[in-house]
Amino acid sequence: MLEQENLTQTINRPLEAGYNYFVSAAIIAAKLDQATHIAKQLSLTASNARAVALRAGERAAGFRPLTDFIDRLAEITISSSKKINFLAAILSKTAVTKIRADNAIKHFNLVFEKAHKSPFINSLDKVFEQCKEKQQYLDIQYKRQIGELSEELDMLSSELRNAVILATLSRVEASQAGVEYQDALINVANNVESAASEIKDYIKYSQQIVLTLQ
Repeated sequence: MLEQENLTQTINRPLEAGYNYFVSAAIIAAKLDQATHIAKQLSLTASNARAVALRAGERAAGFRPLTDFIDRLAEITISSSKKINFLAAILSKTAVTKIRADNAIKHFNLVFEKAHKSPFINSLDKVFEQCKEKQQYLDIQYKRQIGELSEELDMLSSELRNAVILATLSRVEASQAGVEYQDALINVANNVESAASEIKDYIKYSQQIVLTLQ
């Protein structure tokens, strides 16, 4: 509840000195840092599961390949989280530069409006055109970077959907490993599903923040 209130405050606060962009990038970075931490724990879970499956022998033969998928899920999450943090930081810088360009255009328009009868007003035309070109370029860059960030978040969210299937398959294989190892392997499946759910929550929250920047 507190996080939702903080998000609302971030959305509603005026864009003074690029406040929203810096804060939004920081929030996304924090969320993805938490996701990375969980992914590293997931990788450790895969290692423990592999050890249990080896001890169980042929009874857990079907479980061993699943540990590779758990490892892959952890690696993708860590790699994607790093990329998302990088994209968020770049987007923040572009957004702040864009705000400055937008403000410059507003000031030019104000000058043209108030001093349109000045004999030297046309001397500003060249600089004004340069500012407009820069503004247009930054606007294109900003929209492209938001698209890249959204795409990366969507991709990671899609990968995490596979974790539910993975957890289900893990439970099926665990049930065939025998009483001695069944509980340990089912616990692995539960950990995978729980970790994926937490990471998905962080991704969803980050996606909501990106929407406020569009």
